[in-house]
Amino acid sequence: MLAATIGFCAVFVLEAAGDSTARASTITVTATDCQRLVRHQPSADVAYKPGVDVNGNAVAPADLPGSVTIKTPTEVTFDVTYDLLSNYGVASDTALAPRGQAVVGTVKYDLLSGALTFNGERLDNAEAAALADLCRAAEAQ
Repeated sequence: MLAATIGFCAVFVLEAAGDSTARASTITVTATDCQRLVRHQPSADVAYKPGVDVNGNAVAPADLPGSVTIKTPTEVTFDVTYDLLSNYGVASDTALAPRGQAVVGTVKYDLLSGALTFNGERLDNAEAAALADLCRAAEAQ
């Protein structure tokens, strides 16, 4: 049932995108295909709980008094640059040389969702994302 539902929805997605061959073909997405497309979301009962072991027994905290706590980031961001001056033969091997780095764009990776963007535009495959959404919807039924 899952494969038939996803297959029908996948054909609908292709038709909506204007693919003229979608009307002549049927795509079948199996439960195994859905497992590859949908990112695993662990249930809340397996999440880390500070001060408790796997059996629910209290344990001493691992943090020592005076230790530093670091908040981990939820995203990683970096700029993509292009060295304009080196392209024109301007030497940049001395301390007084001008810098010619131009920012072309910014890449952002969300560690929680797995989304990758360049200047705010998603870099993932739109069709794979649409199929993953259909798999999640079919799984919820």
